[in-house]
Amino acid sequence: MGKNVALVLGSGGARGLAHIGAIEALEERGYTITSIAGCSMGSIIAGMYAAGQLKEAKEWFMSVDKQLILRMMDINLLSGNSLVKGERIIKELEKVVPDRPIESLNIPCTLVATDMIHSDEVLFRTGSLFEAVRASITVDRRRYS
Repeated sequence: MGKNVALVLGSGGARGLAHIGAIEALEERGYTITSIAGCSMGSIIAGMYAAGQLKEAKEWFMSVDKQLILRMMDINLLSGNSLVKGERIIKELEKVVPDRPIESLNIPCTLVATDMIHSDEVLFRTGSLFEAVRASITVDRRRYS
């Protein structure tokens, strides 16, 4: 009988990349991840895993250098709704994994964001994978629902 697990991945910026190693270790030990959820960096890794493209995402993350990290930062201190927009990182991720509906991924996937205005969590189980990732990784005053 197999060992099934529902996996939840938290935030943590670059430290969140350790989620890749945790997934690999679970699979090496015979676990089957039957559903996955994530917040912030965990949402990126969860989405890539559920899309069946964790290997490609890992290779991309391993190739990222300091210059690319600086180019992906899109901090907006002057105007608009977003403090951190996340548009540049999404454009880079789309080069590795094409956007698709969350409901079409290989396993059930839930991505979590925070509605800062109403202090509510927002769960994404349908809709654009990358719109959900962007909502999870950004600091934004817009309401997601």
